[in-house]
Amino acid sequence: MASSLTAPSSSFIPRNIWIGVVFFLLSVAPGLWAPAAINILDAYDAIWVIDYTTAIGPAMAILSTLMFASLADRKYQAQNMLGVLSITGAVFLWLSFSSLEWGWSPWWYLFFQACNAFIGAPMWILLTKVALVHSRNAERDFPLFRIWGTVGWIAAGMLVSWLAMDASATTGKMAGWVRVLIGLAAFMLPRTPPAISKEKPTLREKLGLSALGLLENKKLKVYFITTLLFTIPLASFYLYAPKLLMELAEVDKSSFAICVQSWLPGPSSQMTLGQMTEIGAMLLMSYMGVRAKLKWLVTLAMILGVMRFALFALAGVHEMLALMWLGVALHGFIYTFFSITGQMFVDRQVPNEMRAQAQALMALMASIGGVIGPLAVGQLYKNTADGKLQNTGWSAWPLFWWVLTIAVFLCLVYFVMGYRDEKED
Repeated sequence: MASSLTAPSSSFIPRNIWIGVVFFLLSVAPGLWAPAAINILDAYDAIWVIDYTTAIGPAMAILSTLMFASLADRKYQAQNMLGVLSITGAVFLWLSFSSLEWGWSPWWYLFFQACNAFIGAPMWILLTKVALVHSRNAERDFPLFRIWGTVGWIAAGMLVSWLAMDASATTGKMAGWVRVLIGLAAFMLPRTPPAISKEKPTLREKLGLSALGLLENKKLKVYFITTLLFTIPLASFYLYAPKLLMELAEVDKSSFAICVQSWLPGPSSQMTLGQMTEIGAMLLMSYMGVRAKLKWLVTLAMILGVMRFALFALAGVHEMLALMWLGVALHGFIYTFFSITGQMFVDRQVPNEMRAQAQALMALMASIGGVIGPLAVGQLYKNTADGKLQNTGWSAWPLFWWVLTIAVFLCLVYFVMGYRDEKED
């Protein structure tokens, strides 16, 4: 018999509209500053802090995600917790970019971003729980809710480039105000109470560590480990693709490149090509529903991941923006087939009282990879693309992307060899 959490009544339907609204705003906030971060920091002579900043977010998520998700499963309503976290984190997000304008040390930017990440990391998990709980058919409805996040990211990236703010700290301050709107909108979400439990929670449960028991499920274990490994090379996408796009714009003067740049004028807007294809991928996922098989969709996502980085490498060789744009466009299918499919798969595998914690565990694995990735990729960048090949005047961008191509290929091999059970619940 379905619980009241898995079969929402019709009274919830009007409030379900707010799920799409919050997904939209929750993507607008990072969409305003994340793709432009490397160029913003470069404009303030603080580009050296980009690797640490990118790693500190997932590091803070490791500390906070399971804990807050456990509270949402046991004690507090998910939508109220989301609202409080969003408004609180907005202050630190605004301060991080204001500190750059004030001329403070980049270490202050790093500190404020760390505070924002600790508070904001569970927000996606909480909203995902609300969306899955109030979906009549999760496989059909969740992609339709999530698609509004994609639209929000596109709108933010286009706005930044159209306003010529690809290197302006103002984008981050704007994102802080958007986070305030998210907090207010969150209180309009359908009521999502915690699961009722008569047993007194242990310290392990309070910290969310009981979710680690999910690793005993072999299928979940392989997927979670693949998530960790896959996230490491993927850190390079938003970190360094925008920089290569900006460099290639200076040398690629083909008529096609000029035409495309007339309506996608900067790296931030060009990075939204991935979100544009993501809309189509989300609609496809909604149509496929329960017919979607995890193994084959995740395998396809990683094959496309190999192709994307190979295209970036070829773009560096031939100095062609078109190859970069094609690689960026693959992002929509990679993200949807890997992450969105995974979220629905994980939700089907766990009991109601652990739904938020299961999503948090998946985010935790991505966070561990998100800590290792920027540092490892940053070191690779310093030894390749940031320098010059000996006896030549060419930047070593191709070598940088070929190494990452091989890394994604190895992740693909691990998943295909490890995930042998094709029967899914």
